[in-house]
Amino acid sequence: RALSQVLFLTPHLPAFLLRHRLHSHILEIQQLDRALLHLGLGQLSEDELRAACYLRGLNSTHLGQAECRAWLEQWLGLSCELQDSEASLLAHSMVLLSLNYRR
Repeated sequence: RALSQVLFLTPHLPAFLLRHRLHSHILEIQQLDRALLHLGLGQLSEDELRAACYLRGLNSTHLGQAECRAWLEQWLGLSCELQDSEASLLAHSMVLLSLNYRR
């Protein structure tokens, strides 16, 4: 339920529906990550960079562009190495990496 707001999920659904929708959202983010890695982070504007961080759970309001880019590079390194069957690990990583990020 913690990721519901970031991933635009309705937290009032039954748990099994939330799990299914969360899994779908995580797989979609993973596909976006692979495309973003192929494109290259240098192609993103600052607004796109911040939106990409937010979509992955990081509040980048008080971070500089270089810090956002560094965090997103770390994230892409993890996300693109994981298999689709490891979506749960990726979801937990969203929480851990965003909450524990230090400038």
